[in-house]
Amino acid sequence: MKITITTTTIHIPYLIEDYIKDVIKYNRQEYVDFVITGDKKTPKEAKEYCQKLQEQYNIPVLFMDVDDQNQYMEKYAKLKGFLPWNCIQRRQVAILKAYEQGSDIIVLIDDDNYIACEDYVGKHMSLGKVENMPVVSSPTGWYNICDDLQDRQNRKFYPRGYSWIDRIDEVKNNVWENKNIKTVVNAGFWLGDPDIDAVTRLAAPIDVISYKKDHNYALDKKTYSPFNSQNTAIHRDIVPVYFLVPDIGRFDDIWSSYIVERVAWHMGDYVSYGQPLVKQIRNDHDYWVDAWVEEMGTKMTTDFCKWLRQIELSGKTYLESGIELISKLKDLIDNQPDGVLPYKKRAYMNHFIDGHKIWFETIKAMGVK
Repeated sequence: MKITITTTTIHIPYLIEDYIKDVIKYNRQEYVDFVITGDKKTPKEAKEYCQKLQEQYNIPVLFMDVDDQNQYMEKYAKLKGFLPWNCIQRRQVAILKAYEQGSDIIVLIDDDNYIACEDYVGKHMSLGKVENMPVVSSPTGWYNICDDLQDRQNRKFYPRGYSWIDRIDEVKNNVWENKNIKTVVNAGFWLGDPDIDAVTRLAAPIDVISYKKDHNYALDKKTYSPFNSQNTAIHRDIVPVYFLVPDIGRFDDIWSSYIVERVAWHMGDYVSYGQPLVKQIRNDHDYWVDAWVEEMGTKMTTDFCKWLRQIELSGKTYLESGIELISKLKDLIDNQPDGVLPYKKRAYMNHFIDGHKIWFETIKAMGVK
């Protein structure tokens, strides 16, 4: 088994050392490495720091600066031209590199995710295995994963990207059942400042003090909740359909999660939530700017997920099914009247679809079918 921890940063990634120490403490170093992508704002000392960590701990810590990424992406010219600089989607290059080098599990962290548990990697290692786990289904088709987190003020909140209309329609008669399942994504939770939408941050900031359960759980087929691109482990099987599209605001990871979940339902796989925990000490944000860039995705998520549910799939692999899903999604939105899907929303959807087509071409260029 090979596990790669990835991130992108415009800072010197000092927090990586704590992850390395935890890896060594629990004897995981034999199959763990790190791939970190910088950006044009990243200080050159970041690469030097990662090289020192590699030498000190004898664990591979690859830092790809601007020149490294440009050289690496030459063979993927369309993707290179589609991914801009100075954006968090530079992490997609790290994902691609980890996938190409044969990693079985790719762990995504943000550069403000501080390790808050023991044996961090070990808690992400269940991916790809069949295990007995609690599985929840909801008659509404939505489950609020943040109900399983305790806010310091005991306030209710939802994850970023959760359908606003379905917050209103939320019901409590969820059904829990233990099942033997294979998970292909494990979304770890966050202490401190959780991943919530900007409107909630502006109205009532949340401070998570604990995870209410002592085990992980999964969502059943046809039950949605988003997962983000921090403290999240993805199995290599789903990489062909996991693309963080730039220039769609703060919904790159959210909409990608809904694509992955829809295809996983078809493939008979599951997404789990819970451990491991990180503490997010959030980098500085202008929440008004965040709210503005979340606007289009917030308005469209309910319809987007409705369209995904309507599409029937027949593909035999994740790549086949992803191509089929995006193709049928394109047909579906092309047939929406302008009153339902005006120009700006249609352009937003077409950009999202174009990004996935480029990603599919990239994966196929590796010989994946």
